[in-house]
Amino acid sequence: GTGRPRVLLTGFGRFLDNGVNVSGQVVSALVPGMRYPVTQRPAAGPDDPAPQTVVAQATVTLPTVGPVDLCAMVVPVYWDLAAILALKEAQRFAPDLVVMNGIAGPAQDLWIELGSVNRAMTLRDGSDLLVPRAPSGMTWAPLVPSATAAERARGLLLSWDAVRAAAQGAIEESAGVEAGGRSLGEVLTGVKLGGFPRDSNTYLCNNISYVVNYAMDHPGRTLTLLQASTARRGVPNRVPVRLDRDLRLTPRVFVHWPSLLTGSQLDAGAGVLRAMLDAQLADLRGKGPTRGDNARAEVLASGDTF
Repeated sequence: GTGRPRVLLTGFGRFLDNGVNVSGQVVSALVPGMRYPVTQRPAAGPDDPAPQTVVAQATVTLPTVGPVDLCAMVVPVYWDLAAILALKEAQRFAPDLVVMNGIAGPAQDLWIELGSVNRAMTLRDGSDLLVPRAPSGMTWAPLVPSATAAERARGLLLSWDAVRAAAQGAIEESAGVEAGGRSLGEVLTGVKLGGFPRDSNTYLCNNISYVVNYAMDHPGRTLTLLQASTARRGVPNRVPVRLDRDLRLTPRVFVHWPSLLTGSQLDAGAGVLRAMLDAQLADLRGKGPTRGDNARAEVLASGDTF
């Protein structure tokens, strides 16, 4: 009831050989009082996702838009679980903008993803337990089995030119920030729009991106997530999730960050993210967001990328 714009942000926690995850660290650096969860994989037994999950709310002031309420999440790199958490928060928080974040290569351009795809590669996740099961005769699994063939690839929704320009300007401003023996400009080299579908962008980043994107486009539709491949009697075998709130016109995007950002560069990255939020919220009063279109892709849809 504050009347201020609201932004839902997600980033990931640790993952396999990444003891920390830059995407979650950048989100944490943006939100006053938020602390990134530093955890260790247990030597034996299940890897509890709860300690890897943090949610914080704060109000920040953006240069153009002014005060904005943020709800920021660091979520575990687990199939479907990250999307479930983000959707439940979206239902309660009623965001005016959703920005999801993940990591790609060590040093590269910031990739602003144009879209997402209803496809999951059959690899284990950060839990080392969950793995999508492909239907017979297929090498990949659908994220939302009820989605139609026409919905296989879904453009995200953003003011692409405004956000891209804001990110590029913020990167150039902070290009000289040194950390880890490298300047920010050597690690975060620019901005590109990512094409879809890309075969290798069918892992956890695409999982949260597609499921959140699909649910926002289908208010009132129940999605069945974390469904057991073999049901067991007497225990939960699926998680139903539904957005009753109508967020069809709400911009949403996924952003890939280089994994080598560290130290003061995380604050610089938060500055880049801040500029992107400001640009998108300001443009809601202008031309507004449009669907991602592969005709704009600078990271080719056929490329061997994340």
